[in-house]
Amino acid sequence: LTSTEAHVRAATKSSSQKGERKKPTNEKQAVLVTKRKTKKSSSNKSSTMPGFIKDDDLDAHIARSQPSSLPQHRTRARVTVRSKSAARLRRRAANSESMYKKSAAVPDSLLDYAKEIHAVERVTPKEEKELGTKTQEAIRLQSLHDELQLKYGRDPTEDEWCAAAGKVNMVSLQEALEDGMRAKNQLVASNLRMVQRVVNLYIRNGLGSEYNAGDLMQDGTMALIRAAEKYEPDRGFRFSTYAMYWIRSAVKRSQTSQSRIVNVPQRIHETHKRVSKEEARLRKELSAERREPTKAELAEACGISVLQLDRCRKAMSQVTFSLDAEVQNHHKPNSASSRKDTMYDIVEGRVDETEYERTQRLLMKEHLIGTLKQYLSPHEVDLLLLRYGLMDERALPRGMSGPLTIAEVSKLVGLKPDKVRRIIINSQKQLRHLMKEWEDFEYELA
Repeated sequence: LTSTEAHVRAATKSSSQKGERKKPTNEKQAVLVTKRKTKKSSSNKSSTMPGFIKDDDLDAHIARSQPSSLPQHRTRARVTVRSKSAARLRRRAANSESMYKKSAAVPDSLLDYAKEIHAVERVTPKEEKELGTKTQEAIRLQSLHDELQLKYGRDPTEDEWCAAAGKVNMVSLQEALEDGMRAKNQLVASNLRMVQRVVNLYIRNGLGSEYNAGDLMQDGTMALIRAAEKYEPDRGFRFSTYAMYWIRSAVKRSQTSQSRIVNVPQRIHETHKRVSKEEARLRKELSAERREPTKAELAEACGISVLQLDRCRKAMSQVTFSLDAEVQNHHKPNSASSRKDTMYDIVEGRVDETEYERTQRLLMKEHLIGTLKQYLSPHEVDLLLLRYGLMDERALPRGMSGPLTIAEVSKLVGLKPDKVRRIIINSQKQLRHLMKEWEDFEYELA
């Protein structure tokens, strides 16, 4: 054999000897070999991640070297989430405050009230059920008292009330009532944010200055109290789901009542809304016939009578005017350049004047005529009295009364109209320093 072949055979023989396993000489050695096989096979099992083999020594080394790495990362993430939520709440509060300040319908008291609302912590669903149960128990005890009072015609005694309520004594009954009252107050105070959310929706959509957001908030809070009294947690739904219906309906009703100066009942508003909807539908259907729907057709479509339709339209077509609104009279002398009349002046002129007012007007008229005679000639005074209706009607021809036109004055005095106009204008220029007194007289005559 060559040297190379000898080396190959020697290597093959040694490897085969190493690969051979020694057979156990007795039973004890056989058990040890079996345990070693099991341990080796279990340690070589693959983990859930393909391509990696589980190593207990490596896992123990990692656990000893980094024992607090995971909790640190969780804490940081939790702190980051809390900081983001706090920043979001602060940003939301700042936006609400700026919206309140810009709206003309929000009073200053609502700003402080909104801050007090958010100072109260919210309740968990479990606490919500407990508070609702206590509230219902207090309401049940109070309703039992009312039923006993109606049954006996008098206030029930403590024993009668405790027996009907299933309480041992009056102390436990009073404690249940007080606990129910505190539970209702806590349930209402922790959910006032829902009322603010509904009111903010109206403010964000452009609530006008004729409305009061404080009144909307108050009506919504009263609806929230009513919802807390009627909430039954045993039915399986959340309090916010039940209370939101009450809050929305109350705020909508309050906004509707504030929309008009003269209050119109809620049913009239609902009927008018239904009439407008049906009228638009009928107009679309009758567009081919090129005619408007009749009152009978519209009333039949709305499910009301023609009389109810007329009353609804009449109630919604009411128009209000301010008595302080200025009304300019172009036919009244000196009204365009000086003081403007108001609706109050017109309404007041329709009222019968008293004896005192008639005497006051007569004295002022005499005082004005005397002042004119001091600064003007008798001829100029007569022209002014005829032109502005200050002449005694008994001195005028039959059929003439009040202020006269330039043509009528010229016919009475026998002068041309242009001559009469020039005399009156010159007389007014001489009395320019007395215009304030003329305005006062005009105000009294209005």
